[in-house]
Amino acid sequence: MTSITSVELNYLVFRYLQESGFTHSAFVLGYEAGINKCTIDGNMVPPGALITSVQKGLQYLEMEANLSN
Repeated sequence: MTSITSVELNYLVFRYLQESGFTHSAFVLGYEAGINKCTIDGNMVPPGALITSVQKGLQYLEMEANLSN
C-alpha cells in the first residue's frame, strides 16, 4: 500500500486551492507549509490530483465494504 507524506498532502491541497481560485488561501498555506522549499516538481502533478485521489479513496472504501458483506 502506498502512503502519502504530509509534505505531499500539503502540496496537493495547495494546488487544489490554486486551481479552484482560492489564491489568498493558497498563498497562506504555501507560506505556512513552506511549499517553496519542497522538492515536488509541480509539472509532474496533474491538474485535479487531490480530487482524483479522494475519489479513488472513496471508491476503495466502498469496494472494501462490499467485499466484507
